[in-house]
Amino acid sequence: MNMPTANLEQHHVLVELLSKVGQFHPHYGDRLAMHLPMTLIALYQLGATEQKLTTTYHNSIDKLSKIKPVDKPASHFDFTEALDDSTSYEQYLAYFREQLSTKSTELVVTHTLPILIPGMSASAFHAMIRLAYALEINHTDEIAIALAYWSAEYQTFDLNQQRTSLPLSEILSSVAEKGENFVFSPGIIVDRMNEIGALLKREQSIIQPQNISLDEVRQFALTAFYSQDDFTLLHTVTGCQAFTQLLPYIADKEQAIRELWQAIVVAYLSTGLPFDPQNIPSAEDKTREFEQLKTLALRSDDSHEIKLFYTCYQAYLTYNEPGYYWLANRALTHLR
Repeated sequence: MNMPTANLEQHHVLVELLSKVGQFHPHYGDRLAMHLPMTLIALYQLGATEQKLTTTYHNSIDKLSKIKPVDKPASHFDFTEALDDSTSYEQYLAYFREQLSTKSTELVVTHTLPILIPGMSASAFHAMIRLAYALEINHTDEIAIALAYWSAEYQTFDLNQQRTSLPLSEILSSVAEKGENFVFSPGIIVDRMNEIGALLKREQSIIQPQNISLDEVRQFALTAFYSQDDFTLLHTVTGCQAFTQLLPYIADKEQAIRELWQAIVVAYLSTGLPFDPQNIPSAEDKTREFEQLKTLALRSDDSHEIKLFYTCYQAYLTYNEPGYYWLANRALTHLR
Protein backbone atom coordinates (compact mmCIF):
# COMPACT_ATOMS: atom_id res chain seq x y z
CA MET A 1 0.00 0.00 0.00
CA ASN A 2 1.51 3.33 -1.08
CA MET A 3 0.63 6.79 0.09
CA PRO A 4 -1.14 8.88 -2.57
CA THR A 5 1.03 11.15 -4.68
CA ALA A 6 -0.01 14.82 -4.65
CA ASN A 7 0.41 16.89 -7.79
CA LEU A 8 2.43 20.09 -8.12
CA GLU A 9 -0.62 22.31 -7.76
CA GLN A 10 -1.54 20.68 -4.46
CA HIS A 11 2.02 21.15 -3.27
CA HIS A 12 2.00 24.81 -4.29
CA VAL A 13 -1.26 25.39 -2.38
CA LEU A 14 0.08 23.60 0.70
CA VAL A 15 3.27 25.68 0.78
CA GLU A 16 1.31 28.88 0.31
CA LEU A 17 -1.10 28.03 3.12
CA LEU A 18 1.68 26.97 5.51
CA SER A 19 3.38 30.31 4.90
CA LYS A 20 0.17 32.01 5.99
CA VAL A 21 -0.13 29.75 9.05
CA GLY A 22 3.26 30.99 10.23
CA GLN A 23 1.75 34.35 11.13
CA PHE A 24 -0.36 32.76 13.88
CA HIS A 25 0.64 31.73 17.39
CA PRO A 26 0.76 27.95 17.95
CA HIS A 27 -1.78 28.38 20.76
CA TYR A 28 -5.25 29.86 20.87
CA GLY A 29 -7.73 30.34 23.69
CA ASP A 30 -6.50 28.90 26.99
CA ARG A 31 -3.23 27.41 25.69
CA LEU A 32 -5.01 25.12 23.25
CA ALA A 33 -2.84 23.74 20.46
CA MET A 34 -3.44 25.00 16.95
CA HIS A 35 -3.69 21.96 14.67
CA LEU A 36 -4.03 23.67 11.32
CA PRO A 37 -0.55 23.05 9.82
CA MET A 38 -0.58 19.39 10.81
CA THR A 39 -4.09 18.97 9.45
CA LEU A 40 -3.12 20.57 6.15
CA ILE A 41 -0.06 18.35 5.81
CA ALA A 42 -2.03 15.21 6.66
CA LEU A 43 -4.72 16.11 4.12
CA TYR A 44 -2.08 16.87 1.50
CA GLN A 45 -0.33 13.55 2.09
CA LEU A 46 -3.68 11.76 1.81
CA GLY A 47 -4.32 13.38 -1.57
CA ALA A 48 -6.83 16.09 -0.67
CA THR A 49 -7.87 18.52 -3.38
CA GLU A 50 -6.67 22.11 -3.47
CA GLN A 51 -10.21 23.16 -2.57
CA LYS A 52 -10.22 20.94 0.53
CA LEU A 53 -6.88 22.39 1.65
CA THR A 54 -7.98 25.97 1.09
CA THR A 55 -11.37 25.47 2.75
CA THR A 56 -9.75 23.83 5.75
CA TYR A 57 -7.43 26.80 6.15
CA HIS A 58 -10.18 29.42 5.97
CA ASN A 59 -12.46 27.46 8.31
CA SER A 60 -9.71 27.17 10.94
CA ILE A 61 -8.29 30.67 11.43
CA ASP A 62 -11.13 32.56 13.13
CA LYS A 63 -9.93 31.92 16.68
CA LEU A 64 -6.22 32.20 15.99
CA SER A 65 -4.02 35.07 17.13
CA LYS A 66 -1.38 36.74 14.98
CA ILE A 67 2.10 37.15 16.40
CA LYS A 68 4.45 40.12 16.22
CA PRO A 69 7.75 38.40 15.49
CA VAL A 70 11.02 40.08 16.36
CA ASP A 71 13.36 40.72 13.45
CA LYS A 72 16.24 38.78 14.96
CA PRO A 73 17.16 37.31 18.34
CA ALA A 74 19.06 39.37 20.85
CA SER A 75 22.81 38.83 20.48
CA HIS A 76 23.01 37.29 23.95
CA PHE A 77 19.94 35.05 23.54
CA ASP A 78 20.53 31.41 24.48
CA PHE A 79 17.40 29.33 24.10
CA THR A 80 18.85 26.58 26.34
CA GLU A 81 18.81 28.96 29.31
CA ALA A 82 15.23 30.05 28.79
CA LEU A 83 13.25 26.86 28.16
CA ASP A 84 9.61 26.77 29.24
CA ASP A 85 9.02 30.50 28.82
CA SER A 86 5.76 30.73 26.90
CA THR A 87 6.01 34.53 26.77
CA SER A 88 9.20 34.27 24.68
CA TYR A 89 7.78 32.29 21.75
CA GLU A 90 8.56 35.09 19.28
CA GLN A 91 12.15 35.24 20.54
CA TYR A 92 12.60 31.48 20.14
CA LEU A 93 11.11 31.73 16.66
CA ALA A 94 13.53 34.44 15.60
CA TYR A 95 16.38 32.35 16.98
CA PHE A 96 15.48 29.19 15.08
CA ARG A 97 14.68 31.06 11.89
CA GLU A 98 18.15 32.59 12.02
CA GLN A 99 19.75 29.21 12.78
CA LEU A 100 18.00 27.56 9.83
CA SER A 101 18.95 30.41 7.51
CA THR A 102 22.65 29.71 8.00
CA LYS A 103 22.80 25.99 8.85
CA SER A 104 21.33 22.81 7.46
CA THR A 105 18.09 21.43 8.85
CA GLU A 106 19.86 18.23 9.86
CA LEU A 107 22.52 20.11 11.81
CA VAL A 108 20.03 22.35 13.65
CA VAL A 109 17.62 19.54 14.50
CA THR A 110 20.38 17.11 15.51
CA HIS A 111 21.86 19.75 17.80
CA THR A 112 18.55 20.85 19.28
CA LEU A 113 16.61 17.64 19.85
CA PRO A 114 18.80 16.24 22.68
CA ILE A 115 18.05 19.46 24.57
CA LEU A 116 14.31 19.37 23.91
CA ILE A 117 13.63 15.63 24.26
CA PRO A 118 13.28 15.69 28.10
CA GLY A 119 10.47 18.21 27.61
CA MET A 120 8.66 16.31 24.85
CA SER A 121 5.31 16.59 26.66
CA ALA A 122 5.24 20.24 25.54
CA SER A 123 1.66 21.25 24.80
CA ALA A 124 0.44 17.65 25.26
CA PHE A 125 2.97 16.33 22.69
CA HIS A 126 1.78 18.78 20.02
CA ALA A 127 5.14 20.54 19.58
CA MET A 128 6.90 17.24 18.93
CA ILE A 129 4.14 16.16 16.56
CA ARG A 130 4.29 19.46 14.69
CA LEU A 131 8.05 19.08 14.23
CA ALA A 132 7.63 15.57 12.81
CA TYR A 133 5.08 16.82 10.27
CA ALA A 134 7.34 19.73 9.31
CA LEU A 135 10.33 17.46 8.77
CA GLU A 136 8.23 15.04 6.77
CA ILE A 137 7.64 17.65 4.08
CA ASN A 138 10.90 19.53 4.73
CA HIS A 139 9.23 22.89 5.32
CA THR A 140 11.94 25.08 6.84
CA ASP A 141 9.72 27.69 8.49
CA GLU A 142 7.42 25.05 9.98
CA ILE A 143 10.54 23.38 11.42
CA ALA A 144 11.58 26.69 13.00
CA ILE A 145 8.07 27.22 14.36
CA ALA A 146 7.90 23.72 15.84
CA LEU A 147 11.30 24.06 17.54
CA ALA A 148 10.30 27.47 18.94
CA TYR A 149 6.95 26.10 20.10
CA TRP A 150 8.64 23.15 21.82
CA SER A 151 11.11 25.47 23.54
CA ALA A 152 8.37 27.79 24.77
CA GLU A 153 6.14 24.99 26.11
CA TYR A 154 8.91 22.65 27.26
CA GLN A 155 7.52 20.35 29.96
CA THR A 156 9.69 17.92 31.91
CA PHE A 157 9.09 15.86 35.06
CA ASP A 158 12.52 14.77 36.36
CA LEU A 159 11.26 11.46 37.75
CA ASN A 160 13.11 8.66 39.50
CA GLN A 161 15.38 6.84 37.03
CA GLN A 162 15.72 3.70 39.15
CA ARG A 163 14.73 0.61 37.19
CA THR A 164 12.45 -2.35 37.80
CA SER A 165 12.25 -5.79 36.23
CA LEU A 166 8.51 -5.38 35.62
CA PRO A 167 7.21 -5.10 32.02
CA LEU A 168 5.58 -1.86 30.91
CA SER A 169 1.98 -2.93 31.53
CA GLU A 170 2.76 -4.03 35.08
CA ILE A 171 4.62 -0.80 35.76
CA LEU A 172 1.55 1.17 34.75
CA SER A 173 -0.66 -1.12 36.84
CA SER A 174 1.55 -0.49 39.87
CA VAL A 175 0.97 3.27 39.74
CA ALA A 176 -2.49 3.49 38.15
CA GLU A 177 -4.24 4.15 41.47
CA LYS A 178 -2.25 7.34 41.90
CA GLY A 179 -4.10 8.79 38.93
CA GLU A 180 -7.46 7.23 39.81
CA ASN A 181 -7.40 8.65 43.34
CA PHE A 182 -5.93 12.04 42.51
CA VAL A 183 -8.11 15.12 42.81
CA PHE A 184 -7.06 17.33 39.92
CA SER A 185 -7.43 21.09 39.85
CA PRO A 186 -9.30 22.68 36.95
CA GLY A 187 -7.10 22.91 33.89
CA ILE A 188 -6.09 21.40 30.57
CA ILE A 189 -4.02 18.29 29.80
CA VAL A 190 -0.64 19.90 30.51
CA ASP A 191 -1.86 21.12 33.91
CA ARG A 192 -3.04 17.65 34.89
CA MET A 193 0.25 16.16 33.69
CA ASN A 194 2.18 18.67 35.78
CA GLU A 195 0.17 17.77 38.87
CA ILE A 196 0.53 14.01 38.55
CA GLY A 197 4.17 14.35 37.51
CA ALA A 198 4.87 16.32 40.68
CA LEU A 199 3.24 13.53 42.73
CA LEU A 200 5.34 10.83 41.08
CA LYS A 201 8.45 12.90 41.74
CA ARG A 202 7.59 13.48 45.41
CA GLU A 203 6.93 9.81 45.98
CA GLN A 204 9.96 8.74 43.94
CA SER A 205 7.81 6.23 42.07
CA ILE A 206 9.74 3.71 40.00
CA ILE A 207 8.44 3.60 36.43
CA GLN A 208 11.50 2.76 34.32
CA PRO A 209 11.91 -0.85 33.14
CA GLN A 210 15.24 -2.62 33.14
CA ASN A 211 15.14 -2.83 29.35
CA ILE A 212 13.08 -0.82 26.93
CA SER A 213 12.39 -0.58 23.21
CA LEU A 214 10.43 1.82 21.07
CA ASP A 215 8.32 -1.05 19.76
CA GLU A 216 7.19 -1.93 23.31
CA VAL A 217 6.31 1.68 24.09
CA ARG A 218 4.48 2.11 20.78
CA GLN A 219 2.46 -1.06 21.31
CA PHE A 220 1.63 -0.01 24.87
CA ALA A 221 0.25 3.32 23.64
CA LEU A 222 -1.70 1.55 20.89
CA THR A 223 -3.28 -0.92 23.33
CA ALA A 224 -3.99 1.73 25.96
CA PHE A 225 -5.85 3.98 23.52
CA TYR A 226 -7.70 1.03 22.00
CA SER A 227 -8.83 0.05 25.52
CA GLN A 228 -9.76 3.56 26.65
CA ASP A 229 -11.08 5.88 23.95
CA ASP A 230 -9.66 8.91 25.74
CA PHE A 231 -8.63 12.25 24.26
CA THR A 232 -5.32 12.41 26.15
CA LEU A 233 -4.37 8.87 25.16
CA LEU A 234 -5.02 9.72 21.52
CA HIS A 235 -2.04 12.07 21.76
CA THR A 236 0.23 9.30 23.05
CA VAL A 237 -0.44 7.32 19.85
CA THR A 238 0.16 10.26 17.53
CA GLY A 239 3.10 11.24 19.75
CA CYS A 240 4.72 7.83 19.34
CA GLN A 241 4.46 8.06 15.56
CA ALA A 242 6.03 11.52 15.65
CA PHE A 243 8.80 10.30 17.94
CA THR A 244 9.55 7.48 15.50
CA GLN A 245 10.12 10.04 12.75
CA LEU A 246 12.44 12.10 14.96
CA LEU A 247 14.54 9.18 16.20
CA PRO A 248 17.08 9.30 13.31
CA TYR A 249 18.12 12.76 14.57
CA ILE A 250 18.80 11.51 18.12
CA ALA A 251 22.12 9.96 19.17
CA ASP A 252 21.14 8.57 22.60
CA LYS A 253 18.11 6.63 21.43
CA GLU A 254 17.58 4.58 24.58
CA GLN A 255 17.42 7.61 26.83
CA ALA A 256 15.05 9.31 24.43
CA ILE A 257 12.77 6.26 24.47
CA ARG A 258 12.83 6.32 28.27
CA GLU A 259 11.75 9.97 28.16
CA LEU A 260 8.91 9.00 25.84
CA TRP A 261 7.82 6.22 28.18
CA GLN A 262 7.95 8.55 31.18
CA ALA A 263 5.77 11.08 29.36
CA ILE A 264 3.24 8.40 28.40
CA VAL A 265 3.00 7.17 32.00
CA VAL A 266 2.34 10.71 33.22
CA ALA A 267 -0.19 11.26 30.42
CA TYR A 268 -2.05 8.06 31.28
CA LEU A 269 -2.22 8.86 34.99
CA SER A 270 -3.39 12.38 34.18
CA THR A 271 -6.60 10.89 32.75
CA GLY A 272 -7.58 9.44 36.13
CA LEU A 273 -8.65 6.26 34.33
CA PRO A 274 -8.14 2.73 35.66
CA PHE A 275 -5.69 0.60 33.72
CA ASP A 276 -7.57 -2.26 32.07
CA PRO A 277 -5.85 -3.18 28.80
CA GLN A 278 -7.97 -5.05 26.26
CA ASN A 279 -6.73 -7.47 23.63
CA ILE A 280 -6.78 -5.98 20.16
CA PRO A 281 -8.57 -8.28 17.68
CA SER A 282 -6.45 -9.86 15.00
CA ALA A 283 -7.36 -9.25 11.37
CA GLU A 284 -6.38 -10.13 7.87
CA ASP A 285 -4.84 -7.54 5.56
CA LYS A 286 -6.75 -4.26 5.93
CA THR A 287 -5.39 -2.46 2.87
CA ARG A 288 -8.75 -2.25 1.10
CA GLU A 289 -10.53 -1.15 4.27
CA PHE A 290 -7.96 1.59 4.84
CA GLU A 291 -8.59 2.89 1.34
CA GLN A 292 -12.30 3.07 2.12
CA LEU A 293 -11.61 4.85 5.40
CA LYS A 294 -9.39 7.35 3.60
CA THR A 295 -12.44 8.56 1.68
CA LEU A 296 -14.16 9.26 5.00
CA ALA A 297 -11.08 11.00 6.41
CA LEU A 298 -10.97 13.34 3.44
CA ARG A 299 -14.59 14.29 4.12
CA SER A 300 -13.94 15.05 7.78
CA ASP A 301 -13.60 18.58 9.12
CA ASP A 302 -12.27 17.43 12.49
CA SER A 303 -8.52 17.97 12.89
CA HIS A 304 -8.10 15.17 15.42
CA GLU A 305 -9.91 12.67 13.21
CA ILE A 306 -7.81 13.61 10.20
CA LYS A 307 -4.52 13.48 12.10
CA LEU A 308 -5.38 10.22 13.86
CA PHE A 309 -6.34 8.57 10.59
CA TYR A 310 -3.12 9.75 8.96
CA THR A 311 -1.07 8.50 11.91
CA CYS A 312 -2.77 5.11 11.81
CA TYR A 313 -2.33 4.96 8.04
CA GLN A 314 1.40 5.67 8.32
CA ALA A 315 1.86 3.22 11.19
CA TYR A 316 -0.06 0.48 9.41
CA LEU A 317 2.18 0.91 6.38
CA THR A 318 5.18 0.40 8.64
CA TYR A 319 4.05 -2.22 11.14
CA ASN A 320 1.06 -3.94 9.48
CA GLU A 321 -0.66 -4.16 12.87
CA PRO A 322 -4.49 -4.38 12.85
CA GLY A 323 -4.78 -2.19 15.95
CA TYR A 324 -4.13 0.85 13.79
CA TYR A 325 -7.01 -0.11 11.54
CA TRP A 326 -9.37 -0.51 14.49
CA LEU A 327 -8.43 2.92 15.84
CA ALA A 328 -8.90 4.58 12.45
CA ASN A 329 -12.21 2.81 11.95
CA ARG A 330 -13.47 3.82 15.39
CA ALA A 331 -12.59 7.47 14.80
CA LEU A 332 -14.45 7.68 11.48
CA THR A 333 -17.45 5.38 12.04
CA HIS A 334 -19.79 8.34 12.60
CA LEU A 335 -19.11 9.54 9.04
CA ARG A 336 -20.44 6.38 7.41
